Amino acid sequence: MKWRFVLSLTMLVVAAPATAAEQPPESVDLPAVLTLARGASPRLELERKQIALAQAERTTAGAYPNPSLSFERARQPGELTNFSSKVARQWSVQQQILLPGQRSSRVRAADLGVDAARSRLTATGNDLTADAGTAYVELLQAQNKRVALEQGMADLDRLRGIVAGRQSVGMASRYDVLRVDIELADWRTQLAEAQADLIDRQGQLAGLLGFPGWRPHGEGELRPLPIAATPAASTGDSPAVIASRKEEAAALAKVDAARRDRLPNFSVNGGRFWTTQPYGQTYSLGFEIEVPLFDTRRGAYQQARAQAESASLQRTLTEAQSNADVERYRAQVEQRSAALAQFEQQLAPRLPQLQAMADDAYRLGRSSVLELIDATRMRYQTSLSRDELVANLMEAQLRLQAARGEFAQARP
Repeated sequence: MKWRFVLSLTMLVVAAPATAAEQPPESVDLPAVLTLARGASPRLELERKQIALAQAERTTAGAYPNPSLSFERARQPGELTNFSSKVARQWSVQQQILLPGQRSSRVRAADLGVDAARSRLTATGNDLTADAGTAYVELLQAQNKRVALEQGMADLDRLRGIVAGRQSVGMASRYDVLRVDIELADWRTQLAEAQADLIDRQGQLAGLLGFPGWRPHGEGELRPLPIAATPAASTGDSPAVIASRKEEAAALAKVDAARRDRLPNFSVNGGRFWTTQPYGQTYSLGFEIEVPLFDTRRGAYQQARAQAESASLQRTLTEAQSNADVERYRAQVEQRSAALAQFEQQLAPRLPQLQAMADDAYRLGRSSVLELIDATRMRYQTSLSRDELVANLMEAQLRLQAARGEFAQARP
């Protein structure tokens, strides 16, 4: 009894770290998200099951037909009619013979199907990595928006103290205080909406990576990714194009296998027939061939041809889409990089001066509270605009990397 308790406790201790290791961390950065996307994701697990299915089809395609064995025993009561004995026995063996090219064409089609399934896994992992990176950027943007609104409300509280102080000495009206209170109420509404949007972004990333109930916190900051400068990319390097080409090759191989399977089935058989009372025996050897009178397996052949034509069209569309994606995301990266550089050069240095000038002008009585609130609002809206510019640039960079197939070539 004591030994069982020790064994159970040992198993519990050994199993505990494995359970804990399956849980994602509460805080993740972009490299961690990209690594999780290429790990235990439900979408990738589904593609792995498709590989297992293709491998099972390969096993089936390489198997030879089983022989069939039959045995009969006949007894004639009373007067002999069928043969000059009271008891007769017979056994026979029948073996289907595959015609030349049938098994090899099936095996070749199955092997190409396994290659296509593996390529589809690579393509799905490449796309999922980009999707997860984009979801992380949106999460980081939502976090920054909430922080910016909280800081803006803190500044508005400070401004309300200034306005209330001026009202107490008769230098401001009740309208000024009321106007600041209304602005604060509006910002509280925006903060509640930003919190709801943040929860939605957390759920989106958790669902994408397959961790229900996970509420991730994004580490790091929004800044452009250090990727290559946009060299010319070949569509042949795209995982989606490679997968579509292999799927087309597998479909064409299935057409050849279906064409060979239309040949009539051919079997050879042999057996022995013997009687008792009196004893006698006979050996037999023959063949059996199917007569394709009603079922010529034309439907399976036509289905394989239709699937091959569909795979060919899909390959053409994928190549065109891949080429268009590379050009589209390269242009987006260039345009958004230029827009961000223009923002950093022209707007970012002036925002602190704008707020300081507005505060000083209000204290000296040279401006109204509306101008002070407008300066505060403009400063934080411009900060959010910068975050949006950087987030859009990062998303375009991630999509460009995926279009080139960089997430399938090396670890992120």
